[in-house]
Amino acid sequence: MSFPIFPDKYKLPSIVTAERMVEFRRAQAGLQDQPAPHGVVLCLYNGVIKRFGWRYRSRRITSFQCDLYLLKRTNVGVAGNFGMGAPATVALAEQMIAWGARRLVILSMAGGLQPGLQPGDVVLGDRAIRDEGTSYHYLPPARDAQASPSLVTSIKQALDARGVSHAAGAIWSTDGAYRESREEADYFRGQGVQAVDMESAGLFALGQVKGVETASLFAVGQNLAQPLGAVRVDMRALHQRFKLLLQVLIDVLSESQA
Repeated sequence: MSFPIFPDKYKLPSIVTAERMVEFRRAQAGLQDQPAPHGVVLCLYNGVIKRFGWRYRSRRITSFQCDLYLLKRTNVGVAGNFGMGAPATVALAEQMIAWGARRLVILSMAGGLQPGLQPGDVVLGDRAIRDEGTSYHYLPPARDAQASPSLVTSIKQALDARGVSHAAGAIWSTDGAYRESREEADYFRGQGVQAVDMESAGLFALGQVKGVETASLFAVGQNLAQPLGAVRVDMRALHQRFKLLLQVLIDVLSESQA
C-alpha cells in the first residue's frame, strides 16, 4: 500500500485552509489587525519559553493554540508549547505563513547520530530524511526535503560570528519517538546523517510548497551512537546553550528584515 493512501494526494486542494483559520482568528479570536512577524522561531524546548516574557521585551499573542510572543522593536515571533511532531509543527507553521510569516526555524533538542557529537553540541539542519508522514501530504514521495540554502547560510554565519562550533547536514525525521531502532540509527549514521528529530522534514516540505524559507537548529541531548546514559547530560549547561541559540535565531530573523 502506498502512502498517502489516495494517489497523488499532494496535488489536491484542501477542504480546510490555514487562510480560513487565520480569518477566523482575526474575527473571533482577538487577532484583529495585528501584523504578522516576518520570521518565527518554532521552539520545541520549553525551558526557554517558560520565562520568555520576563527575559524579552515582547507582546504575548493569545489568538493561536500556543504560547506566541512578538518581540518589540523587531518583527520576530517566538512560539512554544504547541505540541511535538511534524503534524503539530506544520499546522502552526501553516497558520504563521497564512498570517504573513516568510521565515520559520525550528529550535529543538535532537538525538545525535555521529559518534563525535556530545550533549550540548549544535547541529544545523540543511535537509531532512522523510521518515514521517506529514511531508507526503505536501510533496511527492522522495527521500529528502530541503531546507532553504539562504537561511541555512545566514544561521551558519551567525553561529560562526559568535564562535559557536556546529555540524551542518541532514536530519532524520521520524514520527516514532519511541520506535527508533539501533539498526536504523546505525544505518543513518553510515549515511552521514547528523541527528534525529520529528519535525524538520514536515516543515521543509511545507516551506518548499509555500515558497517560504525554513531551517532547523538543534542542541544534542543524547547521542544514539552510544549506550543511553553513557554520557551525563548537564541540563543547566544545555539550558544555557538553548538561550544562546535562541538569541542567534532572533538576531538572524531580525537582520533578514533590514
